[in-house]
Amino acid sequence: MLNDYENGLHTKVNAFKIWAKTNHPEITEDNDNGEWCFCHEFDEMISCALSIIDKYPSSSATELIIDDLLYIIARDNEREIIIGEVSKRDDWFALLCRYSLRTSYTNAKWQFAAYLKNYKGCDDLKNLIFEFLSTGDEYTERRALQSLAYIYPEQAEKYAIEFWNRNKYEDDEYQKIMVLHVLYQIHSPKLKSFLEIAEKSSYEHLRLNAQQISETLKTDNFIN
Repeated sequence: MLNDYENGLHTKVNAFKIWAKTNHPEITEDNDNGEWCFCHEFDEMISCALSIIDKYPSSSATELIIDDLLYIIARDNEREIIIGEVSKRDDWFALLCRYSLRTSYTNAKWQFAAYLKNYKGCDDLKNLIFEFLSTGDEYTERRALQSLAYIYPEQAEKYAIEFWNRNKYEDDEYQKIMVLHVLYQIHSPKLKSFLEIAEKSSYEHLRLNAQQISETLKTDNFIN
């Protein structure tokens, strides 16, 4: 029975790829930040993927099923329907999370980085957050830093400061914004000094976020 689902899923994925190539040949894995919810082929992929996750344990998944599911998760990157369901199944989440790091599906990686903080399994899966912190994709690393504040808050300050100073990406404004929110999340005593720097920055959104956090701190008492 699973073979039928495997073949059906792969057929639907290929049908969508043909549709996408025909209608949007300019879109690639690297530049696709959109939600593919405007065609029948997309909905068919989602439906079949949900059926497999619901009916079968992850131990029965083939390499083809795993790759197809990660491809679909990458396409479903705004509504996040599939990752939401996968996150309810520790076995599927653990399997696909590990495999996502081996693929080129950037829009799947950041979703696993973001949802990893909610994982309730008993193995060492959460240690993968450190791999997500160094994928080479700005958004994935930013979401991983956000999750780190929940998974290993005792290490989040060190990584946040490293993110602030590393100048890894040409436009690092949103990296720095995340740093401020992480330092706030973990009640870091170093937050105020970074807020002072941010409020003098040439980055408009960084300044606004710093000002908002500073206003919030006026009613908080966790930082002396």
